[in-house]
Amino acid sequence: MTEDAERPPPPGPARERANPVTIRDVATAAGVAIATVSRVIHRNPTVNADIKQRVDAAIRALGYEPNIAAQSMRTRLTRTIACAIRDISMPEFATFVRAAEGVFRAAGYTLILANTDNDLRQEVDLVRHLSRRRVDGLLLTKSVDDDDGLNAELERAEVPIVFIDRAPTPIADAVTIDHRHGIRAAVAHLAMLGHTRIGLLTGQHTTRPGRDRVAAFTEAMRENGLTPDPQLISAQSFIEEQSFRHTSLLLDRDPPPTALIMGGMAILSGALRATQVRGLAVGRDISIVAGCDSDLAELTTPAITAIRWDIPAWGRTAANLLLERVNDPGIPAGRQIILPTELVIRASCGRPN
Repeated sequence: MTEDAERPPPPGPARERANPVTIRDVATAAGVAIATVSRVIHRNPTVNADIKQRVDAAIRALGYEPNIAAQSMRTRLTRTIACAIRDISMPEFATFVRAAEGVFRAAGYTLILANTDNDLRQEVDLVRHLSRRRVDGLLLTKSVDDDDGLNAELERAEVPIVFIDRAPTPIADAVTIDHRHGIRAAVAHLAMLGHTRIGLLTGQHTTRPGRDRVAAFTEAMRENGLTPDPQLISAQSFIEEQSFRHTSLLLDRDPPPTALIMGGMAILSGALRATQVRGLAVGRDISIVAGCDSDLAELTTPAITAIRWDIPAWGRTAANLLLERVNDPGIPAGRQIILPTELVIRASCGRPN
């Protein structure tokens, strides 16, 4: 017998491929049932923590890798989640997506990201396309709350849906922000400083954030003994490129506002450019409150007073809410979680000249 014949076959990749580790092997090693291993793999919350730890240890020790294709055929799940937002270039949305993706990845899901440009036709086409791909769930920002065509596509998709800062519906949950509290705090702060002509820029009434901000602004003005001027309320757009024009129109009023509230995540930069073009010094000639705290608000000179909420928590909450219905389709849709806001006071607000 030759030396090569005496040498046993190496325990390398070829041998591993010939005898792949199965879920039964993991169950045997962990001393549990196969169904228990399956529940651990799918992150079922009913699994005891000690059992989960034993199964995870067996998976690592044996190098077990679930057969995704077989699982999809058996469970009708593709292990993919879609997230469609209006502008993926916005840092705030990037933070939201990163936090949500971490939750999905830990649960064994892959996240597909899509940009809608706040365009209703793109949203309808995208939902139709994702439905054909059989994603297991959808996170979505809608350009309008009520559109029959989009609502029909969402209903036909027959997947769990969570709206991002939009109103919930009978077919979709929502994780929203308490914009009302933030706007009311901003108005109260400006009124305390002596401002009476306060302007608001925000999105249209077709979405919940726009409606809530305008309603809260009007209420807060009256609560502070001020009369809201309809000409100083610009509920036109959340789009950054349009905020310069809308801010300019407000500043051209006679008399102009002495303070502005930017009721949106992306419109601060356009507002700052509009004040610079007119040679207005922020904090002295014009007071500004940002509708969402950001690096731009914090690092601008002077730093901008801003409405803040926990954006990573926003993403994690939306992801967990969606996974609850993916794992238990019997949970009825229409749930809503509202995240709190606070006003962070900085140097951009002073007494009016």
